[in-house]
Amino acid sequence: EEVTFWHTYILSHHSNDISLNTHKHTGMSTVFGRAILLCRGSAGVASSVNFFQEGIGLTVLRHTDDWAELRDEGGKGGFQLNLKAVESEAQLSSGYNQMLQFEVHDLDNVVARCVQLGASLDGPIVYPAHGKIASFRTMDGHMIGIYEPNI
Repeated sequence: EEVTFWHTYILSHHSNDISLNTHKHTGMSTVFGRAILLCRGSAGVASSVNFFQEGIGLTVLRHTDDWAELRDEGGKGGFQLNLKAVESEAQLSSGYNQMLQFEVHDLDNVVARCVQLGASLDGPIVYPAHGKIASFRTMDGHMIGIYEPNI
């Protein structure tokens, strides 16, 4: 079965001009399984579960001291996010190498909830022609993008 999907990534998100680059891919059917984020110990897993559940609106499927599984029940394709506790500083190096992007229906509300939960905006909210975009750094150093498309 042939599947077509679009891959869009942000080239620069540190100014009011966001540069987007979009590529069309056609090929064999591939399903995105999950993303795994590393957290500082069990306290990091607990605070990240709270952030992604209360701020982003993901559903918690399983949560132990060193592992959590969350899912976007209403999303396209059933995105799953796993959180894993680690203790080594080398494993916790964070930066712009990983960024999760979530599509939401009310960016302003999600921004307010995320900031209340301890995330900090990484630059201003921008308003390109196709919608609104906000970038955050969570309390655990993860980079999160929030996107509200124009309807």
